[in-house]
Amino acid sequence: MTEPCEFEVTLADGRIAHCWQALEQPYEDCTFSAGLVTGIEPDTLYLRIQRDGEEPTMLFLRPDEVLALIWVTSGALWSAEMLAMDEADDV
Repeated sequence: MTEPCEFEVTLADGRIAHCWQALEQPYEDCTFSAGLVTGIEPDTLYLRIQRDGEEPTMLFLRPDEVLALIWVTSGALWSAEMLAMDEADDV
């Protein structure tokens, strides 16, 4: 098992987010990672998107916001599947 990744991010308002990476999912041209954050409550979770050659994008979120992201993105995936099935039926 690898050691947990811990790091800090200083926000524009001077607060310091203490981050602990829970998991990482690499892809061909980007890496998604997420974890826990302290010091910037009520945000307690983060999502980091690192695309090759670009500065990483970090979102600091509350648990309910993470659940909302899961809900809307799963709905988008479901819609794409339904549209693909409709197109296949039309052939």
